[in-house]
Amino acid sequence: MPTESGLALPYARPAVRDLAFLLTSPPPWLCGADLPPERLLGPDGEALLARLDHTPAELEAWLAVAAAKRLGQYAERLFSFWFHQAPHIQPVAENLKVINRERRTIGEFDFLLLLDGEPWHLETASKLYLSLGETADDLVGPGLNDAWHLKATKTTTQLRLSRHPDAQSALPDGFQGCRAAARLCGWFFYPADQFPPAPLNPHQLRGWLAPRDAPWPRAGGDSRWAWLPRLSWLAPALLAEADTLDEAALRARLQAIQAPQLLAELRAVGDGLWREVARGLVVPPGWPDPARLAALKLKISRT
Repeated sequence: MPTESGLALPYARPAVRDLAFLLTSPPPWLCGADLPPERLLGPDGEALLARLDHTPAELEAWLAVAAAKRLGQYAERLFSFWFHQAPHIQPVAENLKVINRERRTIGEFDFLLLLDGEPWHLETASKLYLSLGETADDLVGPGLNDAWHLKATKTTTQLRLSRHPDAQSALPDGFQGCRAAARLCGWFFYPADQFPPAPLNPHQLRGWLAPRDAPWPRAGGDSRWAWLPRLSWLAPALLAEADTLDEAALRARLQAIQAPQLLAELRAVGDGLWREVARGLVVPPGWPDPARLAALKLKISRT
């Protein structure tokens, strides 16, 4: 049964939960070339995830080889591991740049795969946006460096890359004009009573958005709380009680932080574990910075 955070993942290991999240969570928006989760899972996907949860050493070693500092890097490493493990997928290339005659990069293929023996170009993304207004164009990243409109536009452009004349010489044999798809994941955050505006997926995973010093929405009266660091922004959290806080303690911890922060509300599930039932973004007084927001909105208007 789904949690109030929208996704129940029966895995104990954080990296396995995150991998399952990337493979199975609902896309926050539909780009028109969305790859169904079952195509990436394949017939052996659930058994493979269960095996990794029981014996995670291979996955953990893979992640340790190139430790990620950014969420996007972490997600790419998880996808790459899966494409090397799933028996119905053969990875051919990743992060393959296309450079034109003027030595300017015009695009990059996230992944080139043989999927059930067929050549595919797959774009991947795991994004977090919060709403500052009523439309999809008001969805921005917490760092004010990104926005949904910019990512959606870039994804549409990238999905056409295999047909670009300058890409033909860069593509491996058999991939010229190959099929293209996207695997989009993430969480979107809205004030109370606001729902995803068109053209976003109404079934997307979403959380609440509130001022840091205002009352926080609460799914239950017996909850505890956790601050989620950036590399823990994918799958719903499953934590030991020692890694949780009561609301007063978490509020005190957040007072000195002058940037939006991601929180999880958790409920006890037995064996000393607490599972996320909802998540939210809290923003400090004075956020967003007007100049940075204006610069981002100008960038959006020019795309």
